[in-house]
Amino acid sequence: MLDTPITLQLPHAVKGLWTAQQELAKHYADTGLKFTLDGRLVGDIAEALALHHFDLLVPEKRTGGVDARTRSGKTVQVKATGKRNTGPAFTPGKGRADYLLFFALDFERSVAVVVYNGPEAPVRAMLPDKWEGTKVLALAGIHALAKRVAISDRIPQSPAVDRTVEYVSHTFAR
Repeated sequence: MLDTPITLQLPHAVKGLWTAQQELAKHYADTGLKFTLDGRLVGDIAEALALHHFDLLVPEKRTGGVDARTRSGKTVQVKATGKRNTGPAFTPGKGRADYLLFFALDFERSVAVVVYNGPEAPVRAMLPDKWEGTKVLALAGIHALAKRVAISDRIPQSPAVDRTVEYVSHTFAR
């Protein structure tokens, strides 16, 4: 069971992106535009964090639904959100992975919380059989699943990374 969530410090460059986004939103406040950090950028940041902080390998060939591989060859999908109280988003497709890492990025605090680290199948079971567009799963459901993941069913952290990982109470972590 995951009692204390892992919280990782975001790289300094990510803080710069957030600061620039805040300045743009303030400068153009009268337009109502938000200049949100989302989509591909958030996903790429999470994939980089996963590859750096967990014992994962870059796949030889990118395929849908697979962002990394474990040393034993198991597939891993990485999902992320930059929004509070939002679960992972899925689109219909054939891509499936053995494991899922789901990060909640808090740009203001410059941290990423590992909300879920475990088998992907139980998370996928929360999805309807058929749907169109993007389906966002409830964060509460992801937290409930995360609490039931045995340590042996998690992707281990990278042995090459400094183990001074910060453990904190956080809005994303329950």
